Amino acid sequence: MSMYSELLAMSLSQEDETSEADASSEKRFLEQLSECRDRLRADQSIASARRPDAPSRVATELRYDRALIGLCSLHEIPCGAWRFTCPQEERRRLEEALEAAGVDVRAPRRRDNMRRAATGGGHEPPVGSSRASAPRRSASFVA
Repeated sequence: MSMYSELLAMSLSQEDETSEADASSEKRFLEQLSECRDRLRADQSIASARRPDAPSRVATELRYDRALIGLCSLHEIPCGAWRFTCPQEERRRLEEALEAAGVDVRAPRRRDNMRRAATGGGHEPPVGSSRASAPRRSASFVA
């Protein structure tokens, strides 16, 4: 298991002890995904001298992945920290599985996505990706 996977597993075990899934969980998870995605994109766009440090970025990615796993658990999509040996690939897999299950992981950012489409912008790259935009590879959403 990678170090990131171990950190994610520890984070998930602490969260499991303090929270329970309820009817508002899906909305909360989607809001967390959007908030973390915004923060990570903002971090990439600022000058390197002013960027948050690596631990701060990892903490944001961990929060994103916890929300992603929580959302997948609600929809009975197989997931777990041990699968995050390559976080970008696992995020893409889970985001595509959620989209196939009818969950729009972009929902809280719909206005920004429509504006980007109107101006000819691409789809959002996976969280943690350094690419500014990524072409859609299949019918499934790639966040």
